[in-house]
Amino acid sequence: MTRSPAHLVDLTDLGWPLRTDRLVLRPGLPEDAAAVWPWFRLPAVQEWTTTLSSTLEEHQQWWDGTLESGLVGLLDGEIIASGKLERQDAWSQADMKDQAAGQQAEIGWVLDPSIHGRGFGTEFAAALLDLAVDGLGVRRVEASCFAENLASRRVMEKIGMRCEGIFVEESLHRSGRWLDGMSYALLASEHRARQND
Repeated sequence: MTRSPAHLVDLTDLGWPLRTDRLVLRPGLPEDAAAVWPWFRLPAVQEWTTTLSSTLEEHQQWWDGTLESGLVGLLDGEIIASGKLERQDAWSQADMKDQAAGQQAEIGWVLDPSIHGRGFGTEFAAALLDLAVDGLGVRRVEASCFAENLASRRVMEKIGMRCEGIFVEESLHRSGRWLDGMSYALLASEHRARQND
Protein backbone atom coordinates (compact mmCIF):
# COMPACT_ATOMS: atom_id res chain seq x y z
CA MET A 1 0.00 0.00 0.00
CA THR A 2 1.38 3.42 -0.95
CA ARG A 3 1.03 6.12 1.65
CA SER A 4 0.12 9.64 0.68
CA PRO A 5 2.44 12.50 1.76
CA ALA A 6 0.01 13.47 4.54
CA HIS A 7 0.64 10.11 6.23
CA LEU A 8 4.44 10.04 5.96
CA VAL A 9 6.34 9.67 9.22
CA ASP A 10 8.88 12.39 9.95
CA LEU A 11 11.67 12.70 12.50
CA THR A 12 9.41 14.33 15.08
CA ASP A 13 7.21 11.20 15.11
CA LEU A 14 10.04 8.91 16.22
CA GLY A 15 10.92 7.95 19.78
CA TRP A 16 13.98 9.83 21.01
CA PRO A 17 16.69 9.39 22.04
CA LEU A 18 17.93 6.45 19.99
CA ARG A 19 20.79 4.37 21.41
CA THR A 20 23.43 2.41 19.54
CA ASP A 21 26.21 0.39 21.18
CA ARG A 22 28.15 3.52 22.15
CA LEU A 23 26.17 6.55 20.99
CA VAL A 24 22.99 8.39 21.81
CA LEU A 25 21.25 10.03 18.83
CA ARG A 26 18.70 12.80 19.04
CA PRO A 27 17.43 15.66 16.90
CA GLY A 28 19.69 18.68 16.76
CA LEU A 29 18.86 21.72 18.87
CA PRO A 30 19.72 25.40 18.27
CA GLU A 31 22.17 25.37 21.19
CA ASP A 32 24.10 22.47 19.65
CA ALA A 33 25.64 24.86 17.10
CA ALA A 34 27.97 26.31 19.73
CA ALA A 35 28.82 22.84 21.06
CA VAL A 36 30.01 21.55 17.66
CA TRP A 37 31.63 24.78 16.50
CA PRO A 38 35.08 24.11 18.06
CA TRP A 39 35.58 21.01 15.88
CA PHE A 40 33.20 21.79 13.01
CA ARG A 41 35.34 24.78 11.99
CA LEU A 42 38.63 22.82 11.86
CA PRO A 43 40.34 22.56 8.44
CA ALA A 44 40.20 18.74 8.62
CA VAL A 45 36.40 18.96 8.85
CA GLN A 46 35.92 21.87 6.46
CA GLU A 47 37.89 20.03 3.77
CA TRP A 48 34.75 18.06 2.85
CA THR A 49 31.73 19.94 4.23
CA THR A 50 29.41 21.76 1.87
CA THR A 51 29.08 24.90 3.99
CA LEU A 52 31.98 27.02 5.27
CA SER A 53 31.20 29.41 8.10
CA SER A 54 33.89 31.83 9.23
CA THR A 55 32.23 32.83 12.52
CA LEU A 56 30.07 31.19 15.15
CA GLU A 57 27.26 33.56 14.18
CA GLU A 58 27.35 32.38 10.56
CA HIS A 59 27.54 28.79 11.74
CA GLN A 60 24.53 29.33 14.01
CA GLN A 61 22.49 30.73 11.13
CA TRP A 62 23.39 27.76 8.90
CA TRP A 63 22.79 25.27 11.74
CA ASP A 64 19.33 26.67 12.49
CA GLY A 65 18.42 26.12 8.84
CA THR A 66 19.30 22.41 9.08
CA LEU A 67 17.32 21.50 12.18
CA GLU A 68 14.36 19.97 10.35
CA SER A 69 16.55 17.09 9.17
CA GLY A 70 19.48 17.45 11.60
CA LEU A 71 20.58 14.84 14.13
CA VAL A 72 23.48 14.66 16.55
CA GLY A 73 25.37 11.75 18.06
CA LEU A 74 26.59 11.97 21.63
CA LEU A 75 29.33 9.99 23.36
CA ASP A 76 29.27 10.31 27.15
CA GLY A 77 27.10 13.42 26.83
CA GLU A 78 29.35 15.22 24.31
CA ILE A 79 28.35 15.75 20.67
CA ILE A 80 30.88 13.96 18.46
CA ALA A 81 28.79 13.64 15.28
CA SER A 82 26.37 15.75 13.34
CA GLY A 83 24.24 14.38 10.56
CA LYS A 84 21.22 14.72 8.39
CA LEU A 85 18.37 12.43 7.51
CA GLU A 86 16.34 14.21 4.86
CA ARG A 87 13.25 12.65 3.33
CA GLN A 88 12.99 13.33 -0.40
CA ASP A 89 10.66 12.68 -3.28
CA ALA A 90 11.80 10.00 -5.72
CA TRP A 91 12.03 10.99 -9.35
CA SER A 92 8.95 9.94 -11.27
CA GLN A 93 6.85 10.64 -14.28
CA ALA A 94 4.45 13.49 -13.66
CA ASP A 95 1.37 11.28 -13.27
CA MET A 96 3.14 9.23 -10.55
CA LYS A 97 4.35 12.19 -8.50
CA ASP A 98 2.01 11.58 -5.54
CA GLN A 99 3.13 7.95 -5.18
CA ALA A 100 6.82 8.96 -5.38
CA ALA A 101 6.51 11.65 -2.70
CA GLY A 102 8.76 11.07 0.27
CA GLN A 103 9.87 7.60 -0.83
CA GLN A 104 13.60 8.11 -0.39
CA ALA A 105 16.02 9.81 1.96
CA GLU A 106 19.50 11.27 1.89
CA ILE A 107 21.86 10.75 4.80
CA GLY A 108 25.08 12.57 5.61
CA TRP A 109 27.45 13.00 8.55
CA VAL A 110 30.31 15.05 9.99
CA LEU A 111 32.51 13.83 12.85
CA ASP A 112 34.75 15.40 15.44
CA PRO A 113 38.27 14.59 14.12
CA SER A 114 39.45 13.70 17.64
CA ILE A 115 37.40 10.47 17.51
CA HIS A 116 38.35 9.37 13.98
CA GLY A 117 39.55 5.81 13.51
CA ARG A 118 37.42 4.27 16.28
CA GLY A 119 34.38 3.23 14.24
CA PHE A 120 32.08 6.01 15.43
CA GLY A 121 31.45 7.28 11.90
CA THR A 122 30.29 3.85 10.80
CA GLU A 123 28.14 3.44 13.92
CA PHE A 124 26.53 6.86 13.44
CA ALA A 125 25.94 6.39 9.69
CA ALA A 126 24.49 2.90 10.27
CA ALA A 127 22.06 4.42 12.77
CA LEU A 128 21.00 7.04 10.20
CA LEU A 129 20.43 4.27 7.66
CA ASP A 130 18.36 2.27 10.16
CA LEU A 131 16.31 5.36 11.00
CA ALA A 132 15.63 6.06 7.33
CA VAL A 133 14.46 2.51 6.62
CA ASP A 134 12.89 1.39 9.91
CA GLY A 135 11.89 4.78 11.28
CA LEU A 136 10.78 6.82 8.28
CA GLY A 137 9.91 3.82 6.13
CA VAL A 138 11.55 5.05 2.93
CA ARG A 139 12.21 2.61 0.11
CA ARG A 140 15.66 3.94 -0.88
CA VAL A 141 18.51 5.72 0.92
CA GLU A 142 21.22 7.76 -0.79
CA ALA A 143 24.47 9.43 0.24
CA SER A 144 27.13 11.27 -1.73
CA CYS A 145 30.63 12.63 -1.31
CA PHE A 146 33.66 13.97 -3.12
CA ALA A 147 35.47 10.97 -4.59
CA GLU A 148 38.65 12.02 -2.74
CA ASN A 149 36.87 11.77 0.62
CA LEU A 150 38.05 8.23 1.27
CA ALA A 151 36.80 8.16 4.87
CA SER A 152 33.20 8.83 3.82
CA ARG A 153 33.43 6.32 1.02
CA ARG A 154 34.64 3.64 3.45
CA VAL A 155 31.79 4.39 5.84
CA MET A 156 29.19 4.09 3.06
CA GLU A 157 30.66 0.77 1.98
CA LYS A 158 30.85 -0.55 5.55
CA ILE A 159 27.15 0.12 6.12
CA GLY A 160 26.27 -1.77 2.96
CA MET A 161 25.68 1.04 0.48
CA ARG A 162 26.81 0.50 -3.09
CA CYS A 163 28.48 3.00 -5.38
CA GLU A 164 25.98 3.82 -8.09
CA GLY A 165 27.82 6.60 -9.84
CA ILE A 166 31.12 8.36 -10.30
CA PHE A 167 30.66 11.79 -11.82
CA VAL A 168 33.83 13.11 -13.44
CA GLU A 169 34.82 16.62 -12.31
CA GLU A 170 31.22 17.52 -11.48
CA SER A 171 31.91 19.19 -8.13
CA LEU A 172 33.77 22.45 -7.59
CA HIS A 173 35.77 22.19 -4.35
CA ARG A 174 36.59 25.31 -2.36
CA SER A 175 40.26 24.69 -3.27
CA GLY A 176 39.28 25.78 -6.78
CA ARG A 177 39.68 22.26 -8.21
CA TRP A 178 36.93 20.39 -10.04
CA LEU A 179 36.63 17.03 -8.29
CA ASP A 180 34.83 13.82 -9.08
CA GLY A 181 31.67 13.15 -7.09
CA MET A 182 30.35 9.78 -5.98
CA SER A 183 26.85 8.63 -5.23
CA TYR A 184 25.97 5.63 -3.04
CA ALA A 185 22.57 4.08 -2.35
CA LEU A 186 20.76 1.13 -0.84
CA LEU A 187 17.20 -0.10 -1.16
CA ALA A 188 15.22 -0.67 2.02
CA SER A 189 14.51 -4.23 0.87
CA GLU A 190 18.25 -4.90 0.61
CA HIS A 191 18.88 -3.38 4.02
CA ARG A 192 16.16 -5.49 5.64
CA ALA A 193 17.51 -8.65 3.98
CA ARG A 194 20.93 -7.94 5.49
CA GLN A 195 19.42 -7.32 8.91
CA ASN A 196 17.73 -10.73 8.73
CA ASP A 197 20.90 -12.62 7.72
